[in-house]
Amino acid sequence: MIKKIFVLLIIAFCNFSIFFMSYATAMPKAKIVKEVVDYFYSGQKEGPVLTDAKICKTIKDLDCESTMDLNAVPVGESVKVWMQFFVPKGAVYDDIFVEYKLGSLPRYLTAHKVEGSIRYRILDTYKPDKPGDWTITIKRGATNLMTFNVKVVKK
Repeated sequence: MIKKIFVLLIIAFCNFSIFFMSYATAMPKAKIVKEVVDYFYSGQKEGPVLTDAKICKTIKDLDCESTMDLNAVPVGESVKVWMQFFVPKGAVYDDIFVEYKLGSLPRYLTAHKVEGSIRYRILDTYKPDKPGDWTITIKRGATNLMTFNVKVVKK
């Protein structure tokens, strides 16, 4: 009986290993790669693409090392907004904003510039000074790209 359980566990482990290995090394379709390459070389009029964004507790080498609990951010603690953009080659855009609102009232706004890169990363930091429901919005001009809801609490 123990042998059967052991064999079943080994089979299950092998199946999971094969599944995750095949998923991790899956090659993208040629058509998708071509679209991305074409956009990198010809997408200057369309602009940058926000590929990822996180609210981070710690940053190392411009990567988000650990994320922050958005339901319990202490007043005065640094909120680190980490962003990654795909920016067409040779293009420069200075209309990327991070807006911090308490309720419906804007409290802080920062502007950022992004330049041609397949992985242009930005870090924006702010210390919310009042408890309540905050909204952090990443924008390109007036267009919202991503929004985070953050609950700031007294220490």
